[in-house]
Parts: sequence; structure tokens; C-alpha cells
Amino acid sequence: MSTGGKARSRMYAFVSIIFVIGLLLAGYYVFGKTPGETETAPASEVVNPKS
Repeated sequence: MSTGGKARSRMYAFVSIIFVIGLLLAGYYVFGKTPGETETAPASEVVNPKS
């Protein structure tokens, strides 16, 4: 009764699913939320703030 192969294949599937979910979250953050951009002030005002 060998269960090593079944356990190994399920472990690989689990790790693959976690990896894909991580890639989806990273892609959403990079392409969906566009980090680094501001919505309230133009870039010139962010770089050279008026005192």
C-alpha cells in the first residue's frame, strides 16, 4: 500500500495553486492598481511641493 505518489502529486497541485494565486495577486497590484501614481495631485506638485 504505497501512498507516497498520491501525496506527492497533491502536494505539487497545492503548491502550484498557491503559486498561481500569488501571481494573480501580484499582476493585479502591478497592472490594476498602478502603484506609484497619485490620483489627487499632478506629478509636478508632488515633486516640487509648494510651501
